[in-house]
Order: sequence, then structure tokens, then C-alpha cells
Amino acid sequence: MCLDNGPLMLVRGETERQLDNIASLLPKDGSITLIDVFGKKEQIEGVIEEIDLLNNRIVLA
Repeated sequence: MCLDNGPLMLVRGETERQLDNIASLLPKDGSITLIDVFGKKEQIEGVIEEIDLLNNRIVLA
């Protein structure tokens, strides 16, 4: 069974962001570091509340 229905979405409240080129998500101490396929890092505040692979969503609290 394949669940590839497109890119994952990072969801916080009403805000959604596509994770097209994101290779890694590293959660640590209330924040998440996003690393893209080129090695560029971006840190965002929040904690992972849910990972919903069926609907391609990562929900942040």
C-alpha cells in the first residue's frame, strides 16, 4: 500500500505550509528545525501534536 498523495503539510491552527523540499524535521525543546534538501535550516516554534500520514499532515501545537 502506498500513501504518497503529495507533499506533507505542516499545520498550526488555520495556517498550513507545504513541506515540498523538507528532508528532515528535528524536534527539540519546544521548537522544530526544518532542514531542506539543500541543507538550509529553519527553526520554528511549536511541538508536534499529531502526525497524520493518511492525510499528509503534521499538526503543531
